[in-house]
Amino acid sequence: MLPRSTAPSLHIVSKRARVEIPLSDIRFIEVYDWKCIVHCATGVCHETNMPLKDIQNQLPKKQFIRCNRSYVINLDHVISIESDCLITDSGDRVPISIRSRQAVRHLCADYLWRKSSNPSR
Repeated sequence: MLPRSTAPSLHIVSKRARVEIPLSDIRFIEVYDWKCIVHCATGVCHETNMPLKDIQNQLPKKQFIRCNRSYVINLDHVISIESDCLITDSGDRVPISIRSRQAVRHLCADYLWRKSSNPSR
């Protein structure tokens, strides 16, 4: 039996194996072709059949936001906010839905402001 990590993590089943992904490693999660794909900072992507809503319920609500019906993004990896998308530290462009643009941009700006004001985080 492998030792469990003490860092907060997401637990999913990917390719018939249980996978534990540290939250700090998750850039964003997208729904594609009826599967959720967890994009990690290491460049690895994990596919799962778990619904995005169930995955989102495992994640801290202030750090991970749903910016589109098909995307949840880790605000720790956002480096820029554009009018219609969020830019991650890897250069990925994650779209923001038209209906929630104002709220998402506000949440993201607040999070980034708090993060820059408190560098110990």
